[in-house]
Parts: sequence; C-alpha cells; structure tokens
Amino acid sequence: MTHPVIHYTRCPSVPTITALAQAQGLLQEEFRDEPDVDFEFTSVGFSPKLKYEAADRLWLRNAGHAPALWKRSLGVACKVVGLAFLEGRYPVLSLHSKGIASPASLKGRRVAVFHNPDSPFDLMVAQQLKIYQTALQSVGLSLNDVEPVYLPRFHPGAVKGSFLLSLFHKGLEALESGEVDAVAASIPPDGGFYPQLNVVYDTRLAPDRVSRVHPSVLRGLVVSQPLLEERRDLVVRIVERLIEASERAAQAPLEAIRTLAGDLGQAPEGLAAVYENIPQGVRLELNDDYVASLAAQKEFLLRHRLIEHDFDLESWIDRSILVDATALHRQRQARTVKV
Repeated sequence: MTHPVIHYTRCPSVPTITALAQAQGLLQEEFRDEPDVDFEFTSVGFSPKLKYEAADRLWLRNAGHAPALWKRSLGVACKVVGLAFLEGRYPVLSLHSKGIASPASLKGRRVAVFHNPDSPFDLMVAQQLKIYQTALQSVGLSLNDVEPVYLPRFHPGAVKGSFLLSLFHKGLEALESGEVDAVAASIPPDGGFYPQLNVVYDTRLAPDRVSRVHPSVLRGLVVSQPLLEERRDLVVRIVERLIEASERAAQAPLEAIRTLAGDLGQAPEGLAAVYENIPQGVRLELNDDYVASLAAQKEFLLRHRLIEHDFDLESWIDRSILVDATALHRQRQARTVKV
C-alpha cells in the first residue's frame, strides 16, 4: 500500500530554522521509522502552484511570508503556525555623483525596481517597494515622491556567485549606466569596496518593527489545511523539533551560523555580515509584534495590488500548534532529565 507523502519545503536563499533542523538531523530522526506516511524534504524557490491534488495535498513550507499571503489571498487552504523575524542589512544606494546623501534627496528621483514579468507574484517588487517606502517615510515622503523604473531582473540560474552579489552588480550597472538614481541592494561581503557609493538609508535603522519588515525579513511556517485536519499530530512533532533546533542554536550560535552558511553555499562571516542575531532570528514565534508585522505587510501588498483579495488575518493563524509543540518539548525535556 502506498503511503501518503508529506511535502516539506524551505526557501533555498535565506536562513531558516528548517534548514538548521535538517542539518542537525532532527527531522530525519523524528520521522525515520514513521509507519503511516512518507516525508519528502526539499529546498525549492517560489512556486506559483495554487491547486493541490490528492497526492500533494499534505504540505508545509518554511519561507518568506509574501508568497504565502499571495496564495492565501487566492484561496489556497492553509494556516500560518509560526513566524520568524530575521533582521538584516537592506540599504538604498546611490552614486556620490548623484548628490543623494539622505532620503530627502530622493524626492523626484528615479529608483530601480527589478522585476520578473513572467511571475504571477513578484517577490522582488514587493521587497524593493517596501524598502523605498521605509526610507521615504523617515523624512515624511512616500512612494508618490519618486519615479519607479522597472528593470527586468536576471534569472537566478544565469548568473555566477551568490544572489546578493548578483543583485548588487545588477544594481551597480543600472546606476553607472544612468538608468536610475538609486537602487535597493545590499553590498555583500564578496562584492568588494565601492567608495563611489552612498548608503542613502538602511532599513535596519527604522525605529519600529513594522517599518523594518519586508519579504526577506519576515518568514513563516505555513501548513496546508488538509495536513492539519488529517495529521495534526505530525505537525506538532515537526514544530517541536524546530523548537529543539532553536535551543541548540542559542546554545551554540557560531556553530549554527556555520551550518546555515554551508547550507546556503556562503562563508560564515559573509552570512553574519548580512544578518543580525541569526539564532534568534530564525526561531519561530507568534508574538503580537510578529503578527502586527504580518498584518502591515498584507495591507501593503493589497495597497500596491501585489495581492488582489483581502482576507481575515487572524483566522489564517493557528496559534495552537506552537502552544502544543512547546508543551511537547517540555515533556520530552522532563523525560530526558529523569533518565
């Protein structure tokens, strides 16, 4: 008899607690001898899939929140069971020669928005617009005060080096060619030193979490409704293992960074230079600040028509999984201590 398959995917481009738990062998250990289901762990990018047949109805995804919001807005039956907020460096850059030294100088200027016209949901557009908005709002301006210039993005598989490095070089080309006056792109550690660049604003300087949030900062663990209805117990056990991975990362942060860097094909020092407090930033929580950030992002995507249909956010969140997984983790810890 063929067992149902649980499809567990994670983003290949950003650090996630799932990647850490897999590298530590925790998920494999938990389900190695599971008699009733098979697990398929994969690292895949954004998928526009909206219809799930019987064979692929059981799924979890640990990745950026924006594609999940898009899918939910189009009727995909799923729930958010955890969120993670990983801070990082997301600056707006310009050339010295443009005379743009502060966000106020962006008024009336052309800002690059790299986009993928072939995608039904463009994650990069969502991210860049939010970064520009945060920079502009810091001086009382808005996106209406700049001129977005939409430029075709590169295909990730068609460039050499890391994604951050590739985006940086694409942005630098747009600046040097005069197509735009500013770009939203980090200077990666392997990008070299470019003294001709001004860091106009870095979103990590924004005083509140809602201003700092964008698709690469807030990640979620999203679960299909059929999986929750048919095998909720397995979801609780998965999240319990993710909690264990978080605790291990907190106890050995340097090892966690090395593990995640290896998973992403980067140097540990490069990963640490881009992201702040990685062990805490990949931990799943559902506190009020995280949920407020998710709500702000939903409204932002709706306002800019990146998602078309509104929905009730609170009913999309299942807080019980994290509660039960935390209780299970305490029970397992207590048994370990007794042994």
